[in-house]
Amino acid sequence: MARLFLLLALGLLAYVGWQYLQQQPPEKRRKNLLRVGFFALLGLVLLLVATGRVHWIAAAIAAALPVLKGLLGFLLRTLPLLQVWHKKHDTPSGQPPSQDRILTEHEAWQLLGLKPGASREDIIQAHKRLIQKVHPDRGGNDYLASQLNTARDLLLKRHG
Repeated sequence: MARLFLLLALGLLAYVGWQYLQQQPPEKRRKNLLRVGFFALLGLVLLLVATGRVHWIAAAIAAALPVLKGLLGFLLRTLPLLQVWHKKHDTPSGQPPSQDRILTEHEAWQLLGLKPGASREDIIQAHKRLIQKVHPDRGGNDYLASQLNTARDLLLKRHG
């Protein structure tokens, strides 16, 4: 009897939710549908954990998936910068790279993640976006920040 009541309550809740979603404009409908789906899945996982049908580690892994998705996105955005940094520190002698080395125009484009011929505004925006990630005041690296500044100055001087 309790199961029947629970199923009826869930069915009624699903019907009311469906009617609510149908009244939403299409652009809000998708966002709300994803939100409802996420919370429904979260509720199902919590219910399974509470009833002992799924191990708590599986629930923790399921909860960590959105965090891992965000972390992967961050890593993919910083990949060009990390490649340039790795190239700078991978010298044959094992010595750190010389600070006197002049940055080439091709390296400057690569460092900012832009293609040759980008506009002045694109150069400034790319620099601003990247410098916020590696600025020494935010725990970043002095060398990378100076390289970004040098790349910006070089490209603005030649193409700005």
